[in-house]
Amino acid sequence: MRKKEARKMRRKSRVAIVGAMTIDEIVYGKQSLERPGGAPIYSGLGVTIAGGLAGGYISIGKDFNYSLPSYLEVIEKIVFERTMRFLLVLDEKGRKLTLKFSHGKMPIDMEKLSSWDGILLNPVCGEIPSTTFEFKAVAVDIQGFIRNCVEGEEIQNTNRFNVSVKSELSVFHANRDELMASGLSISDLHEMGYQEIIISDGHKGFQLYTKNGQLKLEPDMVGNYEVGNGDFLLGTYFTLRLNGFDTRLASVYALQFSEVFSTLGLNVLRH
Repeated sequence: MRKKEARKMRRKSRVAIVGAMTIDEIVYGKQSLERPGGAPIYSGLGVTIAGGLAGGYISIGKDFNYSLPSYLEVIEKIVFERTMRFLLVLDEKGRKLTLKFSHGKMPIDMEKLSSWDGILLNPVCGEIPSTTFEFKAVAVDIQGFIRNCVEGEEIQNTNRFNVSVKSELSVFHANRDELMASGLSISDLHEMGYQEIIISDGHKGFQLYTKNGQLKLEPDMVGNYEVGNGDFLLGTYFTLRLNGFDTRLASVYALQFSEVFSTLGLNVLRH
């Protein structure tokens, strides 16, 4: 089955992405640019490309002067004085991410999310409270829960992760470094309610852990686009599972979609 066929099969699950919109300042050598960011953009794109309908339960600042993606239905928009803003410096030494502006916690009204098939919790820097989430289907990305969030300081993964879930379908995502920083094991995550655990490993692909075993997925090609890859992967896999694909097929198709995203980035919808 081809990727386009996978998108057409079965029903369109409705996935609500909870998290902040951001303004990202990116510096690469002498070049610099500013653009909108945040999990609702990248996970929402993953939901859409996998054949779902993406909603955004978002926080945003009065200084956000960009258009939201057309594929994202706004469920709730919580407005702060300032949008979360990051400075990303890329050079031969690697990457350095600094938080410039932050805002407080997002109030989450679960009643407004009740009509959606699944919720995807993907904070960028601590805006979602750490608690137990009960919903019919839940996906969680660890990144924004374990980041330190001090304005003017470089981002480090130093906070404790203590978000548990109770649901019929639960998916967790972290990259290898984030998992190590959290100090949690796969069995720890299972005990916290996560049934399906995706651990990304950069250009090497990802591993899926379930209580029945594990599956390793390695890409045939990897592009140079490196912003939002984990968010996109989680969005595609979670949507495919909601649409009825088993864990193996959902993993295979999520990998294929991610390969294209790593090459085309936000232009993946034109593929």
